[in-house]
Amino acid sequence: MKTQIKLVIALLSVARIGFSQGFVNLDFESASIAGNVTGNEITATNAFPGWTVSAHYIYYDDTSLSGGSISIFDSNPPYSLPPIQGNYFAWLVGSGNLLLSPISIGQTGLVPAGTQSISFWGTDSGMQITFAGQPLNFIQTGSAANYNIYTADISAFAGQTGQLLFTVPLNADGGFLDNIQFSTSAVPEPSMFALTALGGLLLGFSRRKSEFNSPTINTRGAK
Repeated sequence: MKTQIKLVIALLSVARIGFSQGFVNLDFESASIAGNVTGNEITATNAFPGWTVSAHYIYYDDTSLSGGSISIFDSNPPYSLPPIQGNYFAWLVGSGNLLLSPISIGQTGLVPAGTQSISFWGTDSGMQITFAGQPLNFIQTGSAANYNIYTADISAFAGQTGQLLFTVPLNADGGFLDNIQFSTSAVPEPSMFALTALGGLLLGFSRRKSEFNSPTINTRGAK
């Protein structure tokens, strides 16, 4: 019986170690807002659990006019913005004030074995993104109404532990950040993305032309 108990404890310990090695809260949905906001300020621990934040200001549903802030946003008034995905997303705002430092948000974890690419949803105006100190070269691979999709090759770091870091240097705008994902799919070729977009435009043109040339059909009252 004692042997079985020891075995269970050992298995639980291994499970915790494995879990602690993985990245957490990559979609920022673990934010703890209620009762933790003072004015418009919130602590990094409550806004971004699992992340290490370096910023002069950390806000909830607000941002600094002078820059140098990292904010957690949702769709609640009075400073609401359309959510990118889920309930929360991060907004990184750079600063042109030389007295402030570049801002950053990052965490250390294990890139799953077999990973080929990493992606995020948002906007990117001068963010520098690194893993284990090495730059990740993101390209735009998709878009939606209020965000873009960016993807980078991270296959060289599959199975390795390191810090994933998003930095906004001085005099850079920053951007929105949400829904960070690791994938076993390779990064699409830029030419494929361009061809897909062109195909969509041509399909739309073909449909418009077809509708223009087709006789008008009166469907009023049709079931």
